[in-house]
Amino acid sequence: MKLATFQRRGAVSFGAISNGSITDLSHLGVDLMSLLAEGRLATQPVPPDAPRHPLHEIEWLPPIPRPGKIVCAGLNYRSHLALLNEPIPEVPVLFTKPGTSLIGSGHPIVLPHVSQKVDYEGELAVVIGKKGKYIPESAALSYVAGYTCANDVSAHDIEFRTSQWTSGKMLDAFCPLGSVLTTADEVPDPNALRLRTILNGETVQDESTSDMVFPVAALISYISSLSTLEPGDVILTGTPAGLGCMRDPPVFLKPGDQVTVTVDKIGRLDNPVIAEVL
Repeated sequence: MKLATFQRRGAVSFGAISNGSITDLSHLGVDLMSLLAEGRLATQPVPPDAPRHPLHEIEWLPPIPRPGKIVCAGLNYRSHLALLNEPIPEVPVLFTKPGTSLIGSGHPIVLPHVSQKVDYEGELAVVIGKKGKYIPESAALSYVAGYTCANDVSAHDIEFRTSQWTSGKMLDAFCPLGSVLTTADEVPDPNALRLRTILNGETVQDESTSDMVFPVAALISYISSLSTLEPGDVILTGTPAGLGCMRDPPVFLKPGDQVTVTVDKIGRLDNPVIAEVL
């Protein structure tokens, strides 16, 4: 099932997508986050008489508009490490993004006036479906509610001012997420998917999620050993080779650009790029 949080005529709702339209489930009196917290996401039926809306009438919002935490993995693709001439990390390299960085598909990535080197980083994102601590790797995928596309937008000139990356990752509109949440039952193996990032019609990243150093289950297990995972938490799983900063000459985002992230079986995330207006 493909689910989405959306806005239509000023009202925020969520629904199930099929055949070019979305079935509005707002009559259930809950939101997508509530279904996750109550453990009802996998069993929630879609009433045949629920109202349906054409997709062109809705505004996409992040599937999980305000997760409890967004945990991101860096240096998690072998192709990326090879270009950087970096060794394979012994444990996952983690950082976080705040909720204020989230935007939905179709919403603009805003280039801040404090940075001149903003880059795309297409990623597979994992949404947690149930609470867990010290989750064994063998059981980790059973804690997943679903998957979505993400873009770990990064301001590299801010990011590398210090040894900690978060300052270049946490800016407003720097975590596009969506457009849909594809439930875990449709994705038997999250490490057998094709991930692509497309900039202005040109494919700039194209890799299988099998290239991850730490697969999805390993990331979930490791993160849960540090912090309790809760329904709605989001994990960004890293980005492959092909970043703009690694090109010759470097290519950084500019106003008027269009960035698309696609993951097979999961969906598509589209975002225009604009300059910040002070």
